[in-house]
Amino acid sequence: MQDLFKQLIQYECGLHHRDRQNFQILDQRLHPDFKEITKSGWVVHKAQMIEALLNDTDSDIIQAQDFQVQSLSDHSVLLTYQSHQINVATQAQYNVALRSSIWVMNDHGIWQMIFHQGTTCAFEK
Repeated sequence: MQDLFKQLIQYECGLHHRDRQNFQILDQRLHPDFKEITKSGWVVHKAQMIEALLNDTDSDIIQAQDFQVQSLSDHSVLLTYQSHQINVATQAQYNVALRSSIWVMNDHGIWQMIFHQGTTCAFEK
Protein backbone atom coordinates (compact mmCIF):
# COMPACT_ATOMS: atom_id res chain seq x y z
CA MET A 1 0.00 0.00 0.00
CA GLN A 2 2.90 2.37 0.73
CA ASP A 3 4.21 2.06 -2.85
CA LEU A 4 0.73 2.79 -4.21
CA PHE A 5 0.43 5.77 -1.86
CA LYS A 6 3.72 7.21 -3.19
CA GLN A 7 2.69 6.54 -6.80
CA LEU A 8 -0.66 8.30 -6.41
CA ILE A 9 0.93 11.29 -4.69
CA GLN A 10 3.35 11.51 -7.62
CA TYR A 11 0.46 11.33 -10.11
CA GLU A 12 -1.57 13.91 -8.18
CA CYS A 13 1.31 16.38 -7.84
CA GLY A 14 2.21 15.84 -11.49
CA LEU A 15 -1.23 17.16 -12.38
CA HIS A 16 -0.34 20.32 -10.45
CA HIS A 17 2.85 20.94 -12.42
CA ARG A 18 4.70 19.12 -15.14
CA ASP A 19 1.89 16.91 -16.46
CA ARG A 20 -0.90 19.48 -16.62
CA GLN A 21 -0.14 20.53 -20.19
CA ASN A 22 0.66 17.10 -21.62
CA PHE A 23 -2.39 15.69 -23.42
CA GLN A 24 -1.18 12.06 -23.40
CA ILE A 25 -0.55 12.06 -19.66
CA LEU A 26 -3.83 13.85 -18.87
CA ASP A 27 -5.73 11.39 -21.06
CA GLN A 28 -4.06 8.47 -19.29
CA ARG A 29 -4.40 9.84 -15.73
CA LEU A 30 -8.04 10.90 -15.99
CA HIS A 31 -10.63 8.12 -16.18
CA PRO A 32 -13.12 8.33 -19.10
CA ASP A 33 -15.88 8.97 -16.51
CA PHE A 34 -13.84 11.60 -14.64
CA LYS A 35 -15.79 14.31 -12.83
CA GLU A 36 -14.58 17.22 -10.72
CA ILE A 37 -16.62 19.43 -8.44
CA THR A 38 -14.63 22.66 -8.33
CA LYS A 39 -14.13 24.95 -5.32
CA SER A 40 -16.72 27.28 -6.84
CA GLY A 41 -19.27 24.49 -7.28
CA TRP A 42 -18.97 23.79 -11.00
CA VAL A 43 -19.08 20.21 -12.28
CA VAL A 44 -16.38 19.54 -14.88
CA HIS A 45 -15.91 16.36 -16.92
CA LYS A 46 -12.78 14.88 -18.50
CA ALA A 47 -12.81 16.69 -21.86
CA GLN A 48 -13.51 20.04 -20.17
CA MET A 49 -10.75 19.49 -17.62
CA ILE A 50 -8.18 18.51 -20.23
CA GLU A 51 -9.05 21.57 -22.32
CA ALA A 52 -8.80 23.85 -19.28
CA LEU A 53 -5.44 22.43 -18.20
CA LEU A 54 -3.97 22.55 -21.70
CA ASN A 55 -4.94 26.23 -21.96
CA ASP A 56 -3.87 27.20 -18.43
CA THR A 57 -1.29 30.00 -18.47
CA ASP A 58 -1.12 30.53 -14.70
CA SER A 59 2.53 30.42 -13.64
CA ASP A 60 1.84 30.38 -9.90
CA ILE A 61 3.03 27.33 -7.98
CA ILE A 62 0.67 24.74 -6.48
CA GLN A 63 1.93 23.02 -3.34
CA ALA A 64 0.28 20.05 -1.66
CA GLN A 65 0.77 18.56 1.80
CA ASP A 66 -0.78 16.40 4.51
CA PHE A 67 -1.61 13.52 2.18
CA GLN A 68 -3.72 10.67 3.50
CA VAL A 69 -4.87 7.57 1.66
CA GLN A 70 -7.80 5.28 2.40
CA SER A 71 -8.51 2.06 0.57
CA LEU A 72 -12.10 1.91 -0.68
CA SER A 73 -11.76 -1.50 -2.38
CA ASP A 74 -9.08 -3.64 -4.03
CA HIS A 75 -9.16 -1.32 -7.04
CA SER A 76 -10.04 2.10 -5.62
CA VAL A 77 -8.55 4.52 -3.10
CA LEU A 78 -9.40 7.92 -1.66
CA LEU A 79 -6.52 10.41 -1.54
CA THR A 80 -7.02 13.56 0.57
CA TYR A 81 -4.69 16.50 1.13
CA GLN A 82 -4.40 20.25 1.52
CA SER A 83 -3.13 22.52 -1.24
CA HIS A 84 -2.32 26.17 -1.74
CA GLN A 85 -0.97 28.32 -4.50
CA ILE A 86 2.07 30.57 -4.22
CA ASN A 87 2.25 33.81 -6.19
CA VAL A 88 5.54 33.65 -8.08
CA ALA A 89 6.11 37.41 -7.84
CA THR A 90 5.24 37.98 -4.17
CA GLN A 91 5.59 34.48 -2.66
CA ALA A 92 2.18 35.03 -1.02
CA GLN A 93 0.06 31.94 -0.37
CA TYR A 94 -3.54 31.90 -1.55
CA ASN A 95 -6.30 29.51 -2.65
CA VAL A 96 -5.87 27.19 0.33
CA ALA A 97 -8.11 24.18 -0.21
CA LEU A 98 -8.87 20.73 1.10
CA ARG A 99 -8.86 18.26 -1.76
CA SER A 100 -10.03 14.72 -2.31
CA SER A 101 -9.49 12.42 -5.26
CA ILE A 102 -10.76 8.94 -5.94
CA TRP A 103 -8.35 6.82 -7.97
CA VAL A 104 -9.43 3.54 -9.58
CA MET A 105 -7.43 0.83 -11.29
CA ASN A 106 -8.69 0.23 -14.82
CA ASP A 107 -8.86 -3.11 -16.64
CA HIS A 108 -5.24 -2.67 -17.81
CA GLY A 109 -3.89 -2.20 -14.27
CA ILE A 110 -3.43 1.56 -14.68
CA TRP A 111 -4.52 3.93 -11.91
CA GLN A 112 -6.79 6.74 -13.06
CA MET A 113 -8.49 9.60 -11.25
CA ILE A 114 -12.26 9.22 -11.54
CA PHE A 115 -13.32 11.98 -9.12
CA HIS A 116 -11.82 15.13 -7.63
CA GLN A 117 -13.19 17.86 -5.37
CA GLY A 118 -11.61 20.95 -3.90
CA THR A 119 -13.14 22.86 -0.99
CA THR A 120 -11.92 26.28 0.08
CA CYS A 121 -10.53 26.26 3.63
CA ALA A 122 -12.18 28.42 6.26
CA PHE A 123 -9.77 30.43 8.38
CA GLU A 124 -10.18 31.99 11.82
CA LYS A 125 -8.89 35.55 12.08
